[in-house]
Amino acid sequence: MPKRGAPQKKVEDYLVPPAAKATSLDDYMSTPASAFLRSVCEAFDAFELCRNRFVKKKNGQYNKDSDDSLRYIGIAVLATTMGHFETYQKGLFAGVFERSRHFVQMTPLAISKKLNNPSLSLERLCAYRGAQAPVGLSVADALPSWHDPDAVNSRFKAFGMKMDFFSNDDVATLRVLWQLRHSIVHTGAWLTKPDAQKVPALKEKGDEGVAFDHMFVNALSRRFHKVVKEANRRLEAGVRSLLAPDVDAEILDDLKHFLSVESPKSNWLS
Repeated sequence: MPKRGAPQKKVEDYLVPPAAKATSLDDYMSTPASAFLRSVCEAFDAFELCRNRFVKKKNGQYNKDSDDSLRYIGIAVLATTMGHFETYQKGLFAGVFERSRHFVQMTPLAISKKLNNPSLSLERLCAYRGAQAPVGLSVADALPSWHDPDAVNSRFKAFGMKMDFFSNDDVATLRVLWQLRHSIVHTGAWLTKPDAQKVPALKEKGDEGVAFDHMFVNALSRRFHKVVKEANRRLEAGVRSLLAPDVDAEILDDLKHFLSVESPKSNWLS
């Protein structure tokens, strides 16, 4: 009889501990911006290692295999980064929701109406049995449209803030990135004409495959540092405007920590 080989592994058997310390949900609940930028920098470093080590021709240009591989890796980096960005947004909203108990004029009924009374999943709540799960996270999970920057702006305004979380430039950039992420994840990295027409900046790019210049990950990483730094600054000002003038220093310190923006590449924040 022929020897039997090793039993075939199930897909889940290939899961292994991450090479670096994974950014956990607790990290995103503690300091969302810093957790997100850490993940951005880790992805950048991984891509740069490939970019610097892949085979080049004598003229310094990448050979075809290297060029193709970098394009495949680039689209994977964008898809992963946007997943982290969604978690950053949810972590921020959840944290502000938790701290809304300190807002002078906000009531649960008022915010429920402004958020269109989201329906919380009992199944989702049951998953947290025995754990200390923030209420804000359950609310964030119940809300749709985290891929719509205008909807995210409206979500933070539901607390009573007058400011936009994302600037007009941020909204324009994020619409492009979210559409590209959608095309990567849902249509095999092919930007269909109908999808391209949803975003003015992409309307001439329809019916093409999604691929990026080799410097895209660098530009993306730096741009997200700017977006996050300014968005968190605006959010802190908005939250402070909702607090009582004589609010305890402990509450302000907690807010400052929660909205702090730190990065392994601190020079990208200047």
